[in-house]
Amino acid sequence: MDPRRWWLLVCAVPVLVACAVAASNPALRVLGDLAVSTGGLLVAVLILAYAGRTTRPRAWRLMAIAPLFPVAGAISAAIVGTHEPVQLAVLRWIPTVPGYLISILALLAMVDRARLRTGPRLAAEVALFLGACLVVMQLLVVGPAGRWTGLELDEKLILAAAVLATSATMAAALTVLGVIETGRRPMALVLLTAAAFLTMGRGLGTSAMLSGAAVPLDAARFLICAGLFLLGWAALLDGQPSAPQTDRPARSLADVGQLLPHVALLVAVVTCGSVALTGVRPSPGTIVGLVACVTLAAVHRWLTAREEQQMGARLRRSEAHFRSLVQTAGDAVVILDDDLCITWSSPALQRSLGPEADALLGRPLLAAVHPDDIAALAAVLPTSGAESAPVPADAGLLTLRLADASGEWRYLEAGVSDLRGDADVAGVVLHCRDMTDRHAREQALQSVAFTDPMTGLPNRAGFLGLVRQTLADAADPSMTLLVIELDGLAAARENAGREIVSTVVAEVGRRLRATVRGEDTVARMGGGAFAVLTEGTDADADRLAARCLSVVEQPILTTAGIIDLTAGVGVVPLEEGLGVEGLLARGDLAVRAAHEAGAGSARRYSAALGDAAVRRDRLRRDLQGAQSRDELFLLFQPIVSLEQQRITGMEAQLRWMHPELGEVPSAEFLALAERAGLIGELMRWAVEESARAAAGLPEREDPLRIGVKIPFGYLATGAVVTDVDQALRRSGLAPERLVLQINAPAVTSDDERTGLDVASLRLMGVHVALDGFGSGSSALAHLTRLPIDVLRLDRSLISRIDRDPQSRALCESIVGIGRALGVDVVADGVETPAQLAALCGFGCGFAQGFLISRPLSLAGFTAMFAETEGSLWPGLVGSSSR
Repeated sequence: MDPRRWWLLVCAVPVLVACAVAASNPALRVLGDLAVSTGGLLVAVLILAYAGRTTRPRAWRLMAIAPLFPVAGAISAAIVGTHEPVQLAVLRWIPTVPGYLISILALLAMVDRARLRTGPRLAAEVALFLGACLVVMQLLVVGPAGRWTGLELDEKLILAAAVLATSATMAAALTVLGVIETGRRPMALVLLTAAAFLTMGRGLGTSAMLSGAAVPLDAARFLICAGLFLLGWAALLDGQPSAPQTDRPARSLADVGQLLPHVALLVAVVTCGSVALTGVRPSPGTIVGLVACVTLAAVHRWLTAREEQQMGARLRRSEAHFRSLVQTAGDAVVILDDDLCITWSSPALQRSLGPEADALLGRPLLAAVHPDDIAALAAVLPTSGAESAPVPADAGLLTLRLADASGEWRYLEAGVSDLRGDADVAGVVLHCRDMTDRHAREQALQSVAFTDPMTGLPNRAGFLGLVRQTLADAADPSMTLLVIELDGLAAARENAGREIVSTVVAEVGRRLRATVRGEDTVARMGGGAFAVLTEGTDADADRLAARCLSVVEQPILTTAGIIDLTAGVGVVPLEEGLGVEGLLARGDLAVRAAHEAGAGSARRYSAALGDAAVRRDRLRRDLQGAQSRDELFLLFQPIVSLEQQRITGMEAQLRWMHPELGEVPSAEFLALAERAGLIGELMRWAVEESARAAAGLPEREDPLRIGVKIPFGYLATGAVVTDVDQALRRSGLAPERLVLQINAPAVTSDDERTGLDVASLRLMGVHVALDGFGSGSSALAHLTRLPIDVLRLDRSLISRIDRDPQSRALCESIVGIGRALGVDVVADGVETPAQLAALCGFGCGFAQGFLISRPLSLAGFTAMFAETEGSLWPGLVGSSSR
């Protein structure tokens, strides 16, 4: 039992015992009055302490004040000490009447104001309650015969006040019980009982006090004490949580609110009948009151019937409205019982499934849906049985499939509502929308989204999804990824146009699809890149890569002629724990290695490739700030005149001394600088330092020139002219002593800005050298139209002139053409005496290389130059080092 009820019971027992003792001994009647006053104080304290936990704290705090007024009346009577009955009753009732008024206000505050709206039926009901209470209380207080004539005026006023106050209190309690929420009706019933006991006790006490009878007075004390403690119990009941119940204002005549008026009339009639059976004729006032009650009951019943008729009409209209909505609604409603069997479905389900919808009635839903949907539905729907857990609030929308009359699966999107606690529904409701057509459109869009329109193969997104699923399921060591990148598409696009290239790419995709096995997947990754996901051993993957290269290299016949392509293939085995991004990164490394190995090559990913990639990433990060950390430096390699055997110039070569990786050649980190956007900063420093170094060399009759390699990425920035001008002004170097070495693609570029920059440099007096002539991108035709002053032969051409007659003849021809065009020719990379002798025989003007001298620091170059007085030839001076 609740501890508060124990406390209430502990307080009630002594008080009732005290009343019993006072009733048994007339000399101890003061003890009875003291017990009643003590009970009122205890209940007031209890209600006041517990009011904050009740449903209506303000109403109960107001109710806690009401018992204090009768206590004040008893105290005032005890202080005065009068034994005159009329005076004693007056002293007790003067404070008690305000207490009853406060209790009436507290009772009406127990319910919402909206439930107390004034209406004809409620007004008739309240009038009936008041009339019935007046009839009963008048008989109880004044007596059956209504002996008002034998009473003095003050006695009449006291009795009238008692009758009116008690009757109004009972009427208010009856009204509250009729309109209060269903969940609080047990509390209201206890409250009505408490009000009945209190009003009967006060009425009997007043009548006994005026008549001097002892027995009714003792009974009145018991009734008052019992009413007080019932009032406390009602407060405890109002604070207890109750199960949520649906509030239904409109109910049938069996509802308590509808029965109360008839019960009140019945009590009044039975009371008057009982008085008549005793042989006492009721007073005219009692008869008039009873007739008024019957009349009010008839009026109340007529008003109730009219409201029920109006409500029935509204319900019929509402039912017809909602029936029309259900019949015409596009969304279907399905109701399941506690065992998840289908008990009802709306006509919309029949429009989706056809006659098959009727066959679903009575079947378990999980037995009717697609087998693949059972797990998802079972996780959300409650298990069989009424005591199962409710549907999760965040269940969201579910997708389920039901078969129609033709056996095809219809896709339904359903929202779940658990209404098993609602007595009107008592089931789980599914709100279903047929999304079969939308699903078909989504599938079509998904097919478009994951398919390459040019080749009909899966595109990058679709292929990555397949690879991600393959890696998530289980990394099969027999699965291998082939990355295929075509070479030659740019030339084909330039010569034949985009439409022909699209045809060529589609043909390559068709050939690759025909080359692999049926279970292998071919996808186009974009541009000229394809991917193949195959299963088999490493040898099988290598053979497939060779076959793919073979079919790519076969000529493709188009309307614009024959197109020849080649490709590089990267081979990457799938490994456990490897993600999609890591797999693609390995594929990029492998295919890059294949391109570096030459056209038509395939390379398998290895740890060395991964280490090289790690090194590149580290160099790219560490390259930022390398110049500020003084990690960059220049080496200078002499350039000699073959005719004079003297130093006529030098080439400044940029180097990077990494604190952990050691010296990094420029060919490695300049490419990284271009991709990282650092090429401008590095080359600006290199040009300025080279100019400063050349300007600081000892003066001579024929000043030395200094050459600096200019990468194409730096030239493309458009800052070369400004940086060179700034370097010349800061160093004081004459422009004609600076030679900028630019490779053939940069000089022959169609970029108008690049051409203007090269022309501006020559107008400044700076010499421009064509670097790396004789490599794969050079052509003799360029020599007649390029704005150059110096021609530098590539070391790949020089390395073969001492043993390859064709290379020798080609080199001799280039030297002759350069001499005829008035262009200085410099041979780069001379490493053997035979090469040097051949160049001298051609009449080549200048040379540089390890045979002549290795790259030197500025201090080493200056010392060597001073030691040899500018003369340098193999055999005259040993090879110098930094």
